[in-house]
Amino acid sequence: MTNIWIDIINPSHALFFNSILSELSDYKVNITIRDRAETVELCKSFGIHGRVVGTVDTHPLKKILSVASRTLNLAVSAPKFDVSMSFENPMSGAISKVRLKPSILFCDNDLKFSQKKNFVQDMESKVKSFADYVIIPQVCFENFCKIFDDNKLITYDGCKEDIYIADYKPGPNFLNKVPFKNFVVVRPEALASFYVKENKSIVHDLLKAFEKENINVIYLPREKGDLSYAEGCKFYKPERALDGLDLCYYADAVLTGSGTLAREAACIGTTSVSFFPSSKLLSVDQYFVDEGKVLHSRDVDEIIDHVLNRSKNSKLRDIRRRGTVKKEVVTSIRDIGRCGIVKKEVMTSVCRILNEM
Repeated sequence: MTNIWIDIINPSHALFFNSILSELSDYKVNITIRDRAETVELCKSFGIHGRVVGTVDTHPLKKILSVASRTLNLAVSAPKFDVSMSFENPMSGAISKVRLKPSILFCDNDLKFSQKKNFVQDMESKVKSFADYVIIPQVCFENFCKIFDDNKLITYDGCKEDIYIADYKPGPNFLNKVPFKNFVVVRPEALASFYVKENKSIVHDLLKAFEKENINVIYLPREKGDLSYAEGCKFYKPERALDGLDLCYYADAVLTGSGTLAREAACIGTTSVSFFPSSKLLSVDQYFVDEGKVLHSRDVDEIIDHVLNRSKNSKLRDIRRRGTVKKEVVTSIRDIGRCGIVKKEVMTSVCRILNEM
């Protein structure tokens, strides 16, 4: 039986791997989890059992030290495995390389490679090149080809959000968990991320504008410091982690300073706004903007007008297509898993052929 090690480091990765795990019941899976934002709580709510290893700090120097400490911890204590899997997480690939085991890295953030901000971000990108297989959305292929050898890249027609939304069913009692039936969701920018250049949030202005329009806001801070952006504003902050897809489904609109939540809302059919602090977007985000499924803007007046005037879409469209996307990705994982016990040269050849079929 193939042993798979999965390292989950962010909340959206819990959603992603929860969907993947349901298709890997015949594999032996060991999981490690990073304590960041709602990641641990979400894993518990999904019944994902794993060992919590390390955390992350928003202060640049402390963040570097926490990543280094966690990597060293995992290098010593990571379980035995035949294949490792992670999302946007270079460290499991590095550990796999040391242990002479193949690694699968899921990615959709090509902006991390093109935005040369600092030494740490550049090093992270270089470590990602240790991965044996990089599974990405097709729309990212051109940019990822500049970083990885073609024989490492496996593409799928969709985005990571398609994969776990394929399993989604709206929680019938969700509205009992929040204090109002009509609301918008706001999640701040990830200003502590190394690939984000700007350091100014527009959350305060957004919340004040919604307050002026008597629109209820559910605010989802990533880190403790994110509450400072909302000082003096009217909002509701959930005491416990809520299902992000339920939030997207029941919200009148979803606004985020990053990409994942905007794509989730767009896939479900909810009015979606990204106020990511850059004119240059991830390829997958630019695709959603070009398709008219997401508005990208840092102009508060434009955002408010868009939310007020946007007609509600039919929600949960194209679920059948998303099931196809999930099946495509799971097939790639199984193909690589079957290759995990043979020589690396054979594994490379087989998976290259699979990618070309």
